[in-house]
Amino acid sequence: MGKKSWVGALAILAAVVLYAEFGFKSVRKADLVIIGTELEGMYMARRAQDLGLKVILLEPDAKVGGQLLRGEMLYLDETFDDKGTSLVQGSIKELFERYYAGGIRKLGDFQTYFHSLSKSIPTLKGITLIEAEKDGGTLRKLTYRTSAGRSHTIEADYFADNTDNGALVRLLGIGRLPGLEALYQNTQNEYMSATYMMKFKGVDWQTFYAQFWSMNKAERMTQYGPETYVDPNIAYGFPPIVARYEPQNPDKVNLRGLNILNQKDGQIIINALQVYDVDPSKPETVSRAMAYAREEMPRIRDHLRQHIAGFQHLELDGEPDYLYIREFDHYPTEYTLQASDLLGGKMFWDNVAVGGYFIDIQGSRSNREGFAIGRPDKYGMPLRSYLLRDADNVILTGKLVGASPVAYGSARIQPNGALAAESIGTLLSRLKGTGTVLKQVSPEQMAAFQQQMRERYGVELQPGNGASKIEGMSETDIAELNAGHITLLANRNQARTLPFIRVYFNDQEVKFTAHRPVTVDGKTWTPVEELLRAFGAQSIRIDLDRGEIRYTRTDDPDRERTIVAPIHILNNRVLINLRDISDLFGYKTYWDNQNRIITIYSEELAPLAQP
Repeated sequence: MGKKSWVGALAILAAVVLYAEFGFKSVRKADLVIIGTELEGMYMARRAQDLGLKVILLEPDAKVGGQLLRGEMLYLDETFDDKGTSLVQGSIKELFERYYAGGIRKLGDFQTYFHSLSKSIPTLKGITLIEAEKDGGTLRKLTYRTSAGRSHTIEADYFADNTDNGALVRLLGIGRLPGLEALYQNTQNEYMSATYMMKFKGVDWQTFYAQFWSMNKAERMTQYGPETYVDPNIAYGFPPIVARYEPQNPDKVNLRGLNILNQKDGQIIINALQVYDVDPSKPETVSRAMAYAREEMPRIRDHLRQHIAGFQHLELDGEPDYLYIREFDHYPTEYTLQASDLLGGKMFWDNVAVGGYFIDIQGSRSNREGFAIGRPDKYGMPLRSYLLRDADNVILTGKLVGASPVAYGSARIQPNGALAAESIGTLLSRLKGTGTVLKQVSPEQMAAFQQQMRERYGVELQPGNGASKIEGMSETDIAELNAGHITLLANRNQARTLPFIRVYFNDQEVKFTAHRPVTVDGKTWTPVEELLRAFGAQSIRIDLDRGEIRYTRTDDPDRERTIVAPIHILNNRVLINLRDISDLFGYKTYWDNQNRIITIYSEELAPLAQP
């Protein structure tokens, strides 16, 4: 072979290698570079490319799909307003429609759907971010290394961080805002738990469904919880069953309420097994957490076999490739959403999404059970909450939304972030060639963009304010709400959740497994089952319609007794007034306000009263 032939062959080989690594031949400039392939940002990528922008996907992991495909978080959470109307809009609505219809249930189905979003978008996997070159406040170039060890630099008008660990933001050296640790007054960084998705086979869903609905309302509520639900496709709740499970490593894992997806053919996947102290920027914490979760799986299988009809032949069915990462660091954005924005039903002039979902602070190291802050009607999510404050052209997506650790409990939900990302992808195409950057968009430009979303895509970004749940609250109470110290109950009563209350009965601490005591109107309310069992009650049954709690005593199991008492429902648990019930059973209470400890006692260790 001559010299020219060798040169030609080498050139062809280099082009093939570059194409394999980059997905296209020699482009070094793009309109939009997206780091990571979490589902939310994929809607931005798809819309931007469809509208003529040059989009590049750089994935630090060896596989694409993040939470959806690697973590197999296939149980989709829909968002609703107070009237029960779905708030899901945009392209993700099709995913929900096919999900409910049964066409998308198993991992392979989700993979096919995901690849319909990424089709024809150049994607490079297994990259390592090396250097970010800024010009003033603008990120101009990004240098990365491929899995083969080659370094490349790419320029772009915009860069988006679509990871679960802030890969791009961390490279930029942006400091994190105080996180969940501030809520719990800790010194170490703290995040909501990650989840190991549990995969099982051998379920008889028809038996499960039929047995659930064959029970009367009081029986269902007692056995499965007041807000537990089962239909042919999904099931959620079951706090009494979960409360009976004792983890092998309780300081590392927790089994919370079950979110179950019927994948058909006897297969199910459950979102419930939480693991603590996971930092997705540190792979060793992920590996360690998965190992702890893996140890629990046979014991959880046996527990579910014992307590749920149709689960008697349950078997393990493999494991996910990764964890469902629920929360990472929060970074400064142009606007930070607060709980009062959400519960106030606030809309913004620069809405890029309309959000919903209750403010759900999942369990963590400091608070295993987690708690809810309140249930918004609907609220706006502004463009400014997706724009990194310390860079002019860096967009955040999904889990990196600019929200306080409290507001994040709702803002993080996928339909919210998916619509925002898709809207931003559309807005980028409108701004191309105008000389206007995202941070300079005027109210008039936003109004025209929102009209386009309404007329062309059927997406309403300005539906009018949602119902306010904070009307009449004082500024002090609103500040307490934003700090996570107040929970708004359905009847607009306020439950104060922090600092945590501890309860002792006859020198033994009463362990509350799924919800801790709270104060409502200055009175302490506790989950009914744990308190009554501490008093020696058993076979506890609750009739919400009559407001009755029925039980027997350990020393008199054949006689059923009845209590009629006010109750609250919080996080799928029935709460009763601690002092009133203690008095009813003949016990005294002592409140140590400084240490937030309640002591229930009887000078003579009196037996159960005769209510």
